[in-house]
Amino acid sequence: MRKTFLFTFMVALLSIVSLGCQSQSERSAGSINEGRSSIESKTPSTSEAAISSSESTDPLTTNQTTVPTLFIHGYEGTKGTFDGMLSRLEVSGLGEKALTVTVQPDGSISETGHWQEQSTKPLIQVLFADNKNNEWNQADWIKAVLSYLKQTYQIDEVNLVGHSMGGVSSFRYLVTYGNDDSLPTVDKFIAIGAPFNDFVTGNETQTLDALSQNGPSVISERYGDFSAAIQQYPSSTKMLNIVGDLQDGSEGDGTVPIRSGLAIGYLMQTNGLDYHDEEITGAQAHHSQLHENIKVDKLVAEFLWGN
Repeated sequence: MRKTFLFTFMVALLSIVSLGCQSQSERSAGSINEGRSSIESKTPSTSEAAISSSESTDPLTTNQTTVPTLFIHGYEGTKGTFDGMLSRLEVSGLGEKALTVTVQPDGSISETGHWQEQSTKPLIQVLFADNKNNEWNQADWIKAVLSYLKQTYQIDEVNLVGHSMGGVSSFRYLVTYGNDDSLPTVDKFIAIGAPFNDFVTGNETQTLDALSQNGPSVISERYGDFSAAIQQYPSSTKMLNIVGDLQDGSEGDGTVPIRSGLAIGYLMQTNGLDYHDEEITGAQAHHSQLHENIKVDKLVAEFLWGN
């Protein structure tokens, strides 16, 4: 069933002629080896697509859910950050864009779109009116959005997907408010290109194995905060951490060092939390292209909705 799901997803994506691209690069504000795999960023061949087509079935029969997924942009991010991914998921029959929710600095909410209570795999885009603010305020704004969704639409459960600082702010939300019973439960959380250990120097020579086993040699203030608060992370929230490596010697996605992205795995796994990471490699693993990469689309869809 899983193989069929992935084949079908790739076929649907290959039918899209052009992918949305966000030209503006986003800036920021460890794991056990078995938890990580590397995925080459390249487009499947025509023959691979033909094989997939011959074996495909309706992926919606594998796992249907009415739990909405919120997509949260990073520093200086805009509607364009996730527009492409949301469109590709819709075209593939893997979700339906329901709402765009904009939160102002004072926490007030406005929305566009139409919410249907029984819609399958509803997708909600979250926009910060002040898209250059810090992760503490953004965590509060995520709280405001979730509170609004619960009060307005009686939504009790959500998934979160955050790119770059959107992933950092989502994690800060989870260790600050994730166990608040007055807010919707977060079932699954995906971080894409998130600098969990900020941009500190001094970890460049540490092996990824050592990072997995011991945590980063040099920690940022951000990572120190997360280390102190990790026991507040909701135990039921599963996490997928997607990082990029251009494989050009930079050991990162061109913006976020791979060791900064993977550092959070050490905290998650040493505290017995459900964590998995994936590494995207190649030219399309650039920070501002991760959310335009169909390999990332596939990972997102499989983690959220696959069996």
